Amino acid sequence: MQSERNETKTRQVYSWIRDRIMQGIYKAGTSLPSTRELAKELGVSRALIVEVYEQLTAEGFLEGKQGSGTFVRDIGSSTTLRLQPEDRSYRNEDISPMHGDRSSYIDFRPSFPALEHVPLQKWKRVALDVYHNFPPSMLGYQEDMAGDMELRLAICDHLLHIKGLHCLPSQIIVTAGATQAFSILGKLLLTAGETIAMEDPTATFIHNIFAETSARIVPVPVDSDGLCVEQLPTDVKPKCIFVTPSHQFPFGSILSISRRLQLLDYARNAGAYIIEDDYDSEFRYGGMPIHALRELDTERVIYVGTFSKNMFPALRLGYIVAPQELVESIVQLKRTADMQSPVLSQSTLARFMNEGHLKRHILRMKRIYHKRRTHLLQALRETFGENVQISGDAAGLHLIATWPGRSADLLTAKELEKHHIKIYPAERYTIRKDQHNDSLIMGFGNVNETQISEGIQVLAQFI
Repeated sequence: MQSERNETKTRQVYSWIRDRIMQGIYKAGTSLPSTRELAKELGVSRALIVEVYEQLTAEGFLEGKQGSGTFVRDIGSSTTLRLQPEDRSYRNEDISPMHGDRSSYIDFRPSFPALEHVPLQKWKRVALDVYHNFPPSMLGYQEDMAGDMELRLAICDHLLHIKGLHCLPSQIIVTAGATQAFSILGKLLLTAGETIAMEDPTATFIHNIFAETSARIVPVPVDSDGLCVEQLPTDVKPKCIFVTPSHQFPFGSILSISRRLQLLDYARNAGAYIIEDDYDSEFRYGGMPIHALRELDTERVIYVGTFSKNMFPALRLGYIVAPQELVESIVQLKRTADMQSPVLSQSTLARFMNEGHLKRHILRMKRIYHKRRTHLLQALRETFGENVQISGDAAGLHLIATWPGRSADLLTAKELEKHHIKIYPAERYTIRKDQHNDSLIMGFGNVNETQISEGIQVLAQFI
């Protein structure tokens, strides 16, 4: 309980400073008090202020100048932000394949969870209780195709606790994973010849989903601050923009606050919707998870979440948090796709979440993933020394390893597969080719320390 109170206090201080920056009370260039001074003024620990300053720096609100202190950055907003409401009134609302036997493979697949640590015994107990008490009337088609109301309420609580994101259950549509969510949104927002702007590189399956709409895909590069907003198209107004702002896939960068505001301005001027994919940012290894882009604008941003990373992929449950004006259209497309997501799975997940099991599982997995991440970092540095550059490791279940001037391409991956090692060249995820032939996307979620060490030793023979 003490840690929960500390987390609540941290969010309060974070919001207090951030809102003053947003409102222009703390203007660009303003020098903030030292962590010791502010801690004394607010009556909190200095460690809490340090954590808040680090969070705001990571999101682009602040910058530290050595020997001078901490200053407010110019975030350059031209539009008043539509921030989330602070009430919780929603409670009263009327409501890549691997063929053959690959068990011996060491697979550095990115953004893939540790399947051996899925809390199956707890899941089974909850599922049996749900099945035992499930009324026969619930075994037919459900009237509300948006999903089980208990689960949608649990998702609201989860997003509020993990991401500080406020939403109503009426805005949530439960889907068959994020894959179905993107498919539905592609059908809703795009027709042949219309334009979608997408991060480049991006997840291959997502690119393929939107390509099936016959829309024009405009790739937009990313850098250490996320999507390069200034390179969004000016010759055409896209119908939607796809981004992973909290942990860019696959490069791991965070979309800075200045670019978030620029992106929102661009979307409003273009009349475009932003599709925000938040796939694994819960697993952040320093400070709180990065806040969602949707928190800044509830009308332009469509938020997509999944339980494939924080639970397990076979569960096949995800969700959309949509602007109210789009909800009915999304529900109708969901109806034509599969009528509804499996009711028993939804009920089990809702009960699992409400009993606190998901929250405890995420905390446990953060410790396990942190240990595996540290081991992978150490193995790479001990093996390759200064020849390897590592980035994108602040959150999620993978990192990026780059060998400037050396090849880490698809041919290398094919050679390593002969030695039962699966690696994932960055080039595999690019829309414009021949941009990142020297980088690997290395997942550490579903490989243990022994496998990591063995895999890096074999990798060293080819790079």
